[in-house]
Amino acid sequence: MGILSKLVSRQVWRLPKLWPGFLKCVSQTQPHSFPVLLELPMPQLESIMKKFPDLRPPLTAYANQPTIRASLPNSALSVLGLDNGQSSQSQMHPSDAASSIHGAALS
Repeated sequence: MGILSKLVSRQVWRLPKLWPGFLKCVSQTQPHSFPVLLELPMPQLESIMKKFPDLRPPLTAYANQPTIRASLPNSALSVLGLDNGQSSQSQMHPSDAASSIHGAALS
């Protein structure tokens, strides 16, 4: 995940030849890539959530874990629908979230 994190720090979304490959990598390595996705600037995260709606439930379940949620900025919580209480996705049982991770794919 270190290389994906480094690409975020180098603003991979500004590199049209690399961005689709980056998205494919984070898709195929989820849930391990969730911390990397949460490093993205909010406009890019929001764009990904709109383009790949199947990614929202498992990423939201991940971000709603108390230790993770406490470290996220309000803007990230807002993009994930966690800013005003609990969203329906975030009320999943952890085993439900784990099973939905395998069904979410960025293609």
